[in-house]
Amino acid sequence: MPPFFDPVESGFYASCLENLLADTRLGPVLADGLVELGAGTGIPMAEALRRQESTVPVRGFELDGRSSRVAARIVEKAGLANYRIIHGDFFDGTRRGPERCAVGNPPYLPARGDAPELWGGDTGAEISRRVLSAGFETVLLLVSSISDPVGLLGHARAAGYRVSDWMARPIVFGAYTRDSRVSRRLSELARGGHAFFTPDTYVIAGVTWTADPAAPDDVEALTRVLTAGTATAIGEPVPEMNEPIPDDEGEPSSPAPISATLPAEPANSPSASASASARTRRVV
Repeated sequence: MPPFFDPVESGFYASCLENLLADTRLGPVLADGLVELGAGTGIPMAEALRRQESTVPVRGFELDGRSSRVAARIVEKAGLANYRIIHGDFFDGTRRGPERCAVGNPPYLPARGDAPELWGGDTGAEISRRVLSAGFETVLLLVSSISDPVGLLGHARAAGYRVSDWMARPIVFGAYTRDSRVSRRLSELARGGHAFFTPDTYVIAGVTWTADPAAPDDVEALTRVLTAGTATAIGEPVPEMNEPIPDDEGEPSSPAPISATLPAEPANSPSASASASARTRRVV
C-alpha cells in the first residue's frame, strides 16, 4: 500500500508551515530548528521550505518505514540539505534535541477504521495532547473539529499555551471518515459535544501556540470556528432556519438556532492551498 497522502490537507498544512517560517518574531526559536511529528511523504515541509527559501534545520520523524523512505527520496531530490527524515518515534527522538518548536499534522480519526495509521486515540486528539505536553516553546498542529477541539484547546491552555496564530478551512468527508466505525464514533462524540461538523464537511485549523505568557490569545475566535457544525451524523440533513423542526411526537416545534457553517470547496479551489500572512486569522 502506498503512503497516505491527501493533496488538499497536505497543501493546507504546507501553507501553515510557510506562515510559521515567515514569522520574523519566531526567529530566535526557529534558529534552534524544528521537529516534525509524522513527516509522511515529506512534501508539505519540503514545499514550505522551498517557497520560503528557508535554511531552518528540520528533523522530520516518521514511524512508517515505507513513508520515511519515500520522504527521504523526495527531500534528496529537492536538494534540501536542512531537512532530515528520521525513521523513528517523535517522542523518543526529541527528548534530547535542541529544538524549541514542534510542528505536525497528527492523526485525528477517533476510531481505527480501514486506516489505523490515521487513528488519533479515543477522541482523535490524544497524540496532539502528547505534543502539547512535551514542553516546547512553540507548537504548530493541525486541529480537527471532529476530534474534541474544545478539550484540546483547554488542554493547551492548561499547559500554559496561548493561541498566537491560526487559519482554517473546510474538508469534505471522504472514504476514511465515512467508514462505518469512524462515522459511528463521530456521531457519539457529536452527541456528547466533542465533535462538530456539517452533514458533508468538517473543519481543520492550523494552530500556532506559544508559551509566552505576554502573547495575545485568540482562542475564543478559533473555538467559534471549530464548533460551528451542528450535525450529529454524516449525511444527516440539517433543518433550514425557517422550517419547523418536528418534536419527539412528530409535531412541529419552534425553529432552533443553527450556528454558521462553512461551505465546502472543491479540491482545486484556489483557497485549497492559499497562504496567509503571518498571524492573520483566516477561514480559507
